[in-house]
Amino acid sequence: MKRKKNLSSSRHKNKRTRKKDIRISSTKKRDKIRRKKKKKTYMRRRLVLLLILFLIIFLIFRFVYGFFNQYKNFDYPEFRNQFLESITQNVFVANTDGRSLTSSEKEKDFKKLYETIVRNHVIDNDSEEAFKEFSDSYDSNFNKVKESKTDQEFYDIIDSYLSILSDNRTKILDKKSYDMIFDYYKEDKNSPRAKILGNSQVVNRYKRLIGKKSNLPKININENGSILEITIPAFNSMNLEEDMNKIKDILKKNTNIKNIYLDFSDNESIDDKYAFRLLSLLIHDDYQKEKLVFYRGNLLKENLSFMKENKDNLNISSSFMENPSSKYPEKLDYINKDYYMYYDTINIDIKKDRDLENKNIFILVNENTKNSPITLTHLLKETSKAYIVKNALDSETSKNDRINYLRSDFFNLDYSGLVISIDDSYELDENDKYLKYDQKINTDNPKTYVLENIK
Repeated sequence: MKRKKNLSSSRHKNKRTRKKDIRISSTKKRDKIRRKKKKKTYMRRRLVLLLILFLIIFLIFRFVYGFFNQYKNFDYPEFRNQFLESITQNVFVANTDGRSLTSSEKEKDFKKLYETIVRNHVIDNDSEEAFKEFSDSYDSNFNKVKESKTDQEFYDIIDSYLSILSDNRTKILDKKSYDMIFDYYKEDKNSPRAKILGNSQVVNRYKRLIGKKSNLPKININENGSILEITIPAFNSMNLEEDMNKIKDILKKNTNIKNIYLDFSDNESIDDKYAFRLLSLLIHDDYQKEKLVFYRGNLLKENLSFMKENKDNLNISSSFMENPSSKYPEKLDYINKDYYMYYDTINIDIKKDRDLENKNIFILVNENTKNSPITLTHLLKETSKAYIVKNALDSETSKNDRINYLRSDFFNLDYSGLVISIDDSYELDENDKYLKYDQKINTDNPKTYVLENIK
């Protein structure tokens, strides 16, 4: 009995377990701990689910917002007058579709701008240094684009960047120019220029620019005895048919008119359609000329192909043979053949309007006249012995006096919708590189001066 009394309930048989060492586990306490753990697990799951819910809501909101504010990419929008109700002469970049461009969109547009210019812009002895500066300035201007806050800032950076090239024809197409040529090119949806001008994003951008197209410059015609005075501040193709009909009707009805005075002061139009139509009314005989054109990239190729296929309906056509520039047989002094890919031949063919008699032609330009009016003036001098007067402070030849038979090309920036005009062809003939003037003056009343000298 004594032995049994000393037996321990513990595993250590030789040691007796005291009563005070015995611990009784509480069921309630274990349940409490278990509930706490379960609650923590539950709260963690709820938090995760809540975060997932917020993420789903955010993604849905972004999708809906993006759907209603996305850039629409239709092949070719309808051309309607209301598209251009907000076009003016002054540049002001409004938001597209009610929102500003994102940083990513501006950066992609800037990269496209740079790559297109570098691959296509002409390089000659006069422009090589500016071209190198343009290329070297990419990084600094790209950083400016990344830091820009508004669409207007983005526009200003591009405008300043392109100005490095110091090229009259390479620039952002302004509202006035867009409006003046849009209606003309809408008639031929297959032409490369119409595809650019009619791109849905381009239309969306330019129709939102502040102003009205009623501000566009208009031709002024005045019958002054034996002189028909025609002042053309810009070649507005929107009024091309109306303007040409006015001039032709007056010349046909008034047989006393022997002289035509043309004032192109401040005219810097870049399109040639208006110029060629006016030329057909004024030249003394049919005009034909062949020019050799060098080009660096693919941008011009589509236009040359279009000229070849539609040569019967155009004033300028092309053989479009894609001759490698490296195989051009003669030495070139003004350009480096290694900078160019191809050369082709273009043909200018302008028929005289046989309903009109030949007139003496006098033309006034100033230091701001450039691009298409300069070429038109040169052709009138070459074909019709026009007398050319330039009113300017500087008597030296400038870049504004440059003759270009082939017009500039267009390309658009995908997100901002801005259209860029680019000089991408070099015409090989240094004998008519710059317009030659018969007289240079500097006066506050140049028109009076010219009219007094018309005999």
